[in-house]
Amino acid sequence: MVPAHPFALDRPPASARSPRSRPLVLLVDDIEDCRDVYGQFLRFTGYEVVEATDGYEALATAVTLAPDVIVMDLWLPHLDGWESIRRLKASPATASIPILVLTGDAYAQARHDAEDAGCQAYLVKPCLPMAVAAEVGRLLVDVRAGAAPSEVSAPPERRSGIRRDSDTAGGLLAAVVEDVDRRYRDVSRQLGEMKKELRGVEGEKRMALLERLEKVRATEKALTRDIETLKALARSPDVKVTVPARRRSRKS
Repeated sequence: MVPAHPFALDRPPASARSPRSRPLVLLVDDIEDCRDVYGQFLRFTGYEVVEATDGYEALATAVTLAPDVIVMDLWLPHLDGWESIRRLKASPATASIPILVLTGDAYAQARHDAEDAGCQAYLVKPCLPMAVAAEVGRLLVDVRAGAAPSEVSAPPERRSGIRRDSDTAGGLLAAVVEDVDRRYRDVSRQLGEMKKELRGVEGEKRMALLERLEKVRATEKALTRDIETLKALARSPDVKVTVPARRRSRKS
């Protein structure tokens, strides 16, 4: 039994929420790379995204911001996803918020327990970001059509026939490719500069260069996350990716 937390879900019910220009998604996962990949895709497809890293933070954020949809992992620190869902559904303040479970737990019992706790959809990681965006959109449509959270059925493990809008997918690809290219050029330039400057450098100047190296490594990590997003898109059967060949420069 998970111990009770002194936090109270006392925000006004969902019917009292203020209108938003973009739907707000609360993304709950303790793994940073998962938040980056799925959060980035949701933002590019038109959602506003806020993040939480454990169950208690998810409860607090849900009360404070009243998101339109919650995307939640199950194996969370401090307060797991099953108990977090139960508490969200037990409070009138958050009971109407649809919840999509996004987890690496493919066991039938885990899914059964999550559905019993009150989730409306269940996806198993690793899955494509567009599958997550599709389920978030489906939940929003169902709720806005008047379906109560308990009436929304959990989707099957794999859904066929889903086709994304080509403009949305193309826009995401263009933005990610542009960001990857910018980061790559920046990393290459900085590494070249540091390689020259580190030769024979000692003392404070060497320390300053090492600090710059740490910043370059951070950029490299961000670049790696973008590359993983591109890989996920390229593996999708619903998105056709055509990469043009590089043009050869003509010799004068």
